[in-house]
Amino acid sequence: MKIDFLPLRDNTCGEYCLHCHAETVEWIVVDGRKRCTCSSCGREAERAVVVDPRICWWTDSDGEYWHESAGVFVRDPRGRFLFFQRTAFPYRLTVPAGHVERGEDPKRAAARELWEEVGIRDAHGDLRLVADEHLNGDMCRRGADAHRWHAYLLHVDDHRAAGNQGELTVNEEGEEPLWLTLDQALSSQPTFAVEHIIERHSNRLLRAVGRTPGEGSVQRTV
Repeated sequence: MKIDFLPLRDNTCGEYCLHCHAETVEWIVVDGRKRCTCSSCGREAERAVVVDPRICWWTDSDGEYWHESAGVFVRDPRGRFLFFQRTAFPYRLTVPAGHVERGEDPKRAAARELWEEVGIRDAHGDLRLVADEHLNGDMCRRGADAHRWHAYLLHVDDHRAAGNQGELTVNEEGEEPLWLTLDQALSSQPTFAVEHIIERHSNRLLRAVGRTPGEGSVQRTV
């Protein structure tokens, strides 16, 4: 996504229509999914171009609009991972994740998103970095098609997997939490970033998890 239609400055802030670029976007919910509508052109879209000085964003030498994100693969003692289906674009399976705020350490951003999205708190000290990659093709509801993605691993015991005070819940951007193996996740239409991290870093995600003989790197189930 290129945003050369905007006069960009460090303090630029606005939500712009994907079609006509007018700053007249309103967010709505249709069939349980968050979308946006533009009062200028009357068209709907799954996302908008959102420029927010609070989050880390930049444009590269080709004009591509980049965001910085952090996410956590939460693993239980059985080698399953915490996922949920997004109700905001992209409408796919994901892990707790979100944008890194300007000046924020990515690891702290990951811990914050974990608390905000599924209610797991005080995880910062237990997060282990799995990957730090620039992913071109990773689209988000704020209009970027490219993200620098920091992926972390958190191992939880059965008590924490159930939630410190009852069952885990997901905020308004997702449906109920699901505990899945990596193979199950790959066959359930994950987001671009989650799919990429699993396919490239499954060994690191599965390290110290008991495997049956012959198990190794995750392969896509067709």
